[in-house]
Amino acid sequence: MSRAKLLASTGGTAMTERGRLGSGARNGLVVAGLVVVFLTFGLPRFLAGDDAKVATRSNSSFAQLCRDHGGTPVLPATTGGQAVCTVRYGGRVYRMDAITPAGFDDDTARFQRQGCTLANQRDAATSASGHPRWRFVYHRQTGVCERRPA
Repeated sequence: MSRAKLLASTGGTAMTERGRLGSGARNGLVVAGLVVVFLTFGLPRFLAGDDAKVATRSNSSFAQLCRDHGGTPVLPATTGGQAVCTVRYGGRVYRMDAITPAGFDDDTARFQRQGCTLANQRDAATSASGHPRWRFVYHRQTGVCERRPA
């Protein structure tokens, strides 16, 4: 008796027998799927042996960085607040945005410098007398754009 006739007599069809995967093939597909997932997302760091903690700056190292750039650290009054670094030029106090808990941010300092340049151009162009009312001075050490009377 042929296989198709045997399957037909038991209520099955040749197509359902062919459509089923054996347990070995099914296990192979599961393993292949897991390999794709691990290759896509990578092994967890603890399996790779690279589970070192990322070092973050403490308030004391932030304060030291702030002082190294000529600023005064202002620690938060509450535990959830963020420490900031300030500097005084003339009678005004400026926040040093380029000093962050992660270190000195060169990009922020560059944007401050660009802002100073644009502010000088804008103030010179908008003054009615032809003389600017303000002069903006960029301080590279602190990353601050200071506003001074012209």
